[in-house]
Amino acid sequence: MGRNYSNKNLSALEIGNIEFYLNERKSYSEIGRILEKNESTIRKEVKKYSSYFGSQRKCSNCLNKDNCHQKYLCEKIPDKVKCSQCKYCSEAIKVCPNYRVIIDCELLKKNHHVCNGCELYFKCKKVKIKYHAETAIKMHNAVQRVSRIGTKVDSFPQEFKDYLSKLIKNGISPEVIMNTLPEKYLMFKSAPSAFYEWIDKGLLDCCNLDLRNKVSRVRYGTNTEKRNTIKGHQLNGRSIEDLSEEERINRPLGFVELDTVEGIKGGELLFTIMFPCFSLMLGFKIKQKTQEEIGKILDMLEERLDCYFYILFRKAIPDNGSEFLDFNLLEKSIHNDLNKRMEIHYAHSYAPYEKPHIENNHILLRWLIKKGYDITLLSSDDILDIINRLNNYPRPKKGFKTPLQLLEDELGNYALDLLNLHHIPIDQLNMKDMIIKNQERT
Repeated sequence: MGRNYSNKNLSALEIGNIEFYLNERKSYSEIGRILEKNESTIRKEVKKYSSYFGSQRKCSNCLNKDNCHQKYLCEKIPDKVKCSQCKYCSEAIKVCPNYRVIIDCELLKKNHHVCNGCELYFKCKKVKIKYHAETAIKMHNAVQRVSRIGTKVDSFPQEFKDYLSKLIKNGISPEVIMNTLPEKYLMFKSAPSAFYEWIDKGLLDCCNLDLRNKVSRVRYGTNTEKRNTIKGHQLNGRSIEDLSEEERINRPLGFVELDTVEGIKGGELLFTIMFPCFSLMLGFKIKQKTQEEIGKILDMLEERLDCYFYILFRKAIPDNGSEFLDFNLLEKSIHNDLNKRMEIHYAHSYAPYEKPHIENNHILLRWLIKKGYDITLLSSDDILDIINRLNNYPRPKKGFKTPLQLLEDELGNYALDLLNLHHIPIDQLNMKDMIIKNQERT
């Protein structure tokens, strides 16, 4: 008879048989053949649902006590509003599947990692770990109970549901919300996929229109061929190819990417500077798309940042726009005793993927400044507020830290003061109330 690879839960009879065969000192593969289950299924079952014996079972001895926010493990679930966390309950700890302690028995490393079938079981005075069928069934029921409660948004307090709805309406993504929850809401943490399902079913005070990217996008193909031609200003050590492979891929501290964002033809522009190691972006309004305007901004930053400038700006990667062609102007320092303040290495033509960090961050920028809007209408304070909001948005690839947190960890809060940046708590971050919509065409 072939093995059963279905995703069904183990029955109580199968759980009892696993304990019996472990006591008979049979291997996982032998138990799997007898029960017609995969060996890994038996191994995972024993590892997850084994219990500790030989010492008092307390939360203070658990390795997971600092990060535990478990609730509703008891069979008789109390009032969900008044129920405290399970680590304060003497009954719930008996069936907690996440309970772990340090085991120093060498024999456990050789066999099943459980004490079932050990000849020294009754003589040993150390902490024992044993697969016990009755306890395993209770732990299974506790896991299923918590799983059912965790997927029912109706069981959550209204305060938490209002918190979720508020952040969604503020333009924060479900993934970021679930990974930056305050401590008082950590017990309700769920998968982002479940979050989307709640919104689809109308269980929260928000809808799909409040989500940024949940729209169908029509992409129109073009017949433009990629032309990686090397222009004159890219020669003699001015190309991105002159960087090492590690520098091109990792972009460590000191590497920046440069670009400009256009509003309307003939209007003012936004000069953007991206620090890939922090996912941090700066933005400055310039009157024209010229080399002189870019040079003025870099001169201002060199003077304001002083020594921090030479830490942050070692090598810059712009595109082949006309505003970046004069590398001598961009590299020239305001201090006569310095040969140059940084090195310029140009990306290839028609290759935006060679500076992906700033291109991707422009997607975030377009939340707030839609294409076709006249940037001339924005004041310097408006630009600074927009940049502050973008730099306070948590980044999943950075462990859900904000760019400002990463910069502060590396250079301290004085660097934030020099750049006129400040922290904004996630519950106060609004990515929508300053969104600038397209101007009405007359």
